[in-house]
Amino acid sequence: VEDIIEECLESIKWVDEIFIVDAYSTDRTVEICNRYPNVKIVQHEYKNSGAQRSWGMPQVSHDWVFIIDSDEICNKQLKIEIEKILSKEKINVDGYKVSIKTKFLGKLQHHDRSLGHLGMRVVRKESYKNYVLNRVHSKLVLKKVDKINNKKAFLIHEPITKISSHIWKMIRYAEWAAEDMHENGIRARWYHFVFRPMFKFFIHYFIKLGFLDGMRGLIL
Repeated sequence: VEDIIEECLESIKWVDEIFIVDAYSTDRTVEICNRYPNVKIVQHEYKNSGAQRSWGMPQVSHDWVFIIDSDEICNKQLKIEIEKILSKEKINVDGYKVSIKTKFLGKLQHHDRSLGHLGMRVVRKESYKNYVLNRVHSKLVLKKVDKINNKKAFLIHEPITKISSHIWKMIRYAEWAAEDMHENGIRARWYHFVFRPMFKFFIHYFIKLGFLDGMRGLIL
């Protein structure tokens, strides 16, 4: 985390309070965070991202929360859009979906997984009660929702800087997803292992034009 946290913090230093839930990191993450005067750090054992967020959100100081992970960057246009929203006298929704684009191996992806990826990231504080917790991709389910429509306003998600890290992450996510499925009574059959990977590859690489991103699109 220490390799990327500073760029994340620089992109959001305009907010009133940066509330960080740290999972007892042992690198220089806390030291780097403490350089920013508007940072408040608490520590909580990591189970999944949704659990971290729903635990931390009741403790923030303001009624509206902008959720961002340590491997994400808020671009300048998104900052402007969020400030427009929060300057309104009355807001009639409980949350806003934000476009998230993937930066993989140092290059922003323009097809497949980087398109149409929306995350519920600007939300009312009390919405933490609406998290559906999973080990992989917990969801925040709200009834009154809008989205930031400016195509130039988005989060940049840069989870991977090395191929080895990508492989390790995929293995970890597969294990977590299997545990979630097992707990929900879902059992894998032989045809899941044969046909599902082929189907997923066809959808992401051809239908969603992942091949236009070259080797990075193939790896993703």
